[in-house]
Amino acid sequence: MTTSSGAWSGVATRHVVLAYVALAVAITWPLATRLGTEVASDLGDPVFNCWVMIWTGGQVLRTLGGDFNAIHDYWNGNIFAPEPLTIAYSEHLTPQMLQTLPVYALSGNIVLSYNLLFLSTFVMAGVGTYLLVRELTGRRAAAFLAGVAFAYAPYRYSQISHLQVLSTYWMPLALFGFRRYFAGSIERTAPDVARLAPLRIRPLAGASAALVLQNLSCGYYLLFFVPFAAAYCLYEMVNRRLLANWRVWRSLALAAVCVVAVTWPFVSPYLELRRSGDVGVRSIEESTQFSADTLAFATAPESSRLLGTRVRAFPRGEGEGFPGFAVLAFAGIGIVWGVRRGWLQAIGASDPPWQRFAFGAWCLLTVLDLLALARLFTVGSLPFVVEGRPWRDAGPLLAGLLVLLVTLPAIPAGRRLWLGAAASAFGFFILAAIVAALLALGPNITAGGQWIGWGPYFWLYQYVPGFDGVRVPARYLMLVTLFLAALAGLGAAALLRANRRAGLVLVAAGSVAILAESWIGPMPTNVRLSPYGFELTERVLRMGDDVSPLYRVIRDTPEKVLLIEFPFAEPTYEILSTFYAGYHRRPLVNGYSGFFPEGYLRRANFLNGIPFDLEAATKALRSTNATHAIVHESAFADGRGHEVTDWLLSTGAELVGSHERMRLLRLK
Repeated sequence: MTTSSGAWSGVATRHVVLAYVALAVAITWPLATRLGTEVASDLGDPVFNCWVMIWTGGQVLRTLGGDFNAIHDYWNGNIFAPEPLTIAYSEHLTPQMLQTLPVYALSGNIVLSYNLLFLSTFVMAGVGTYLLVRELTGRRAAAFLAGVAFAYAPYRYSQISHLQVLSTYWMPLALFGFRRYFAGSIERTAPDVARLAPLRIRPLAGASAALVLQNLSCGYYLLFFVPFAAAYCLYEMVNRRLLANWRVWRSLALAAVCVVAVTWPFVSPYLELRRSGDVGVRSIEESTQFSADTLAFATAPESSRLLGTRVRAFPRGEGEGFPGFAVLAFAGIGIVWGVRRGWLQAIGASDPPWQRFAFGAWCLLTVLDLLALARLFTVGSLPFVVEGRPWRDAGPLLAGLLVLLVTLPAIPAGRRLWLGAAASAFGFFILAAIVAALLALGPNITAGGQWIGWGPYFWLYQYVPGFDGVRVPARYLMLVTLFLAALAGLGAAALLRANRRAGLVLVAAGSVAILAESWIGPMPTNVRLSPYGFELTERVLRMGDDVSPLYRVIRDTPEKVLLIEFPFAEPTYEILSTFYAGYHRRPLVNGYSGFFPEGYLRRANFLNGIPFDLEAATKALRSTNATHAIVHESAFADGRGHEVTDWLLSTGAELVGSHERMRLLRLK
């Protein structure tokens, strides 16, 4: 019976995987028809991420080919020459590179590799959430809806140009592994008799591996997700009464040591850069700029065909966190079901009058606090005046809510309320969603752009290492999306338990509604960015035999090469120069990344644009020690690109070759 059940489960999971693949192809259409020629989204970060994987993948392939010195330059990408550790200026994308390395090794087509990775982020996010919620509820239909809710949430579409931010599929897989590990720690010998079971190491090992891969896939989630994973383990231990079980503690401690040991070599280059004082720290003003406003939760991505013009409470960069009406509806059902379950347990005992009064007072204060916060977060003030001004400070309300949550277990009815809700995992996911949402608001909470208090993220920025290097606290919204998807799955499971036939209809309709709300079709590809003061870049990414022959000259010349390209320090062109540096693999003075070294920024003052101070520009050029230059004359407005070529010739440079309106010069 177990074998047939396991076989059926495996067949069902394969069908689910195929369904998610079909959805990914349909939702991103017509990307499937352009897999090898055009990148999903724009010619910005996707193109830069292609270079990252070209460089690191190339170093791995050279090492596998017998050049064991290549691995020593894994972190020394060939941009921003002569700066070291340039891969650590942004995400290293090692798991993504390894995931697609066979495709890249066989095809040599990084665009194909990138697009397959891009599609896989939707498929694997759906599958991971499906496995988690199926484990939580035992309901495949509910799990399928939860997978759709996470993989195709509107917020993900606001991040389609950020492969690292989309690479979230290891999160639900880590929680799934931890859930199976703890579920296997107790076995029942009779309906009401439980005892410790032999520890199941494989789920714990799988969860740890998933956590490592998530850590390495995106530095944001290394900081953001790990505390929630640890909190989930603690929740499971409390819920299963395993806090006094030293076997479990030892296993978790060993798993934590292994996670840290594997993660650390990929963290140390970033720490080395921070110690240099050149890169690695963001100002609190920058973190605030890229935090979510409270109205972000009522702002859908502009790209959404259904919601993009209707749900736009406060549009701003990195501030589109509306989860969708369908997800909210199912998550709301899950919340109501969890509260009802806990409430029935809370009031099911005959407590002394003073305890009932204490619980009633706690409930009233909590409701009032939440209503006040809701008003403050939506309107920006409370309807009473203090010292002649409307009340605008969320700090006391947030502190009061924290005190109320901490004191809940001290009240017998409150303890039963928590245990009743926690038994279904509802308690963990609703608290996790609230905490992640508050952290997404960044160090300064704003409502409609107006300051209403310090956020809890402020304390992380000030006192927890690493958080002062985070540029976009708003990306906590991805964790909110995951936790709401789990709650939506719990809500769908409650409907299925209440009435299976009607529940299946509602779950199917809900899945369709989630997809409709996030639909952006057709998927944009190779969208050109608008440079300031320069002509648009070409829309085509040239690969293989189509790469400019001037780059082949740079690649194949036997002499020493240090290349500089013009335009210099214009991001849209720097991204393309970086991309083609992956092809020729010679050191490049130009570059693009999450941080920029001080030397590069100094040169940019003199080498960006036309006209410029020719004497200062010549000194800046000499300081680079560049041996060759490529001038993209077509990039300069009003046909003035030839002026850069003439200036270089006036410094003693020699014209080596031309192709279309590109000029290659050997510098002196």
